[in-house]
Order: sequence, then C-alpha cells, then structure tokens
Amino acid sequence: MYLSPRSFINQPVQSLAEQGHERGYQPLYHLDIVNRCPGCGKSHWHVGRFSAECAHCETALPLAMVASQPMQPRFTEHFSKTAMAA
Repeated sequence: MYLSPRSFINQPVQSLAEQGHERGYQPLYHLDIVNRCPGCGKSHWHVGRFSAECAHCETALPLAMVASQPMQPRFTEHFSKTAMAA
C-alpha cells in the first residue's frame, strides 16, 4: 500500500489545542434546569451517579458537575511495601 508523503500518518502527532481546534458541542445534564433530550426532545430522565439516561430513547448524557471535575485516582497508597520496592 502506497502512502503519499503528505499523508496524515507521516505527520507528527499534535493535540487538538495545538491544531487550533476547540472541543465541539458536548451536551451535559444539569441538575438545576429542565433538560431536553438531544435525541427525542422529551424531558424524563433516569439520573445516576455519573450520567443521566433519557427514559424514552435511552440517550445518555454525562452529568455537568461530574464532567467539570478532573479525573483523580480513587485510592492512593503512600507507604506500601510494593511502592517501596519499585
């Protein structure tokens, strides 16, 4: 298979921020407002700990308060025997 020298495979990998692209439209479920489903337009939701799911068409949206927080490890060990051996 021939790849042109102008192929995207031969280009160095850049992040989206370096390319000048911003993150696109991302619908989120907000707890304090009426949310309409982007799939069917209805407003009945099953809300969980991390996401909300439309009761009619099963479209899932992340919760806004969870999506705005950075991901962090759930458990950390500082002075474990395996950490000391490494």
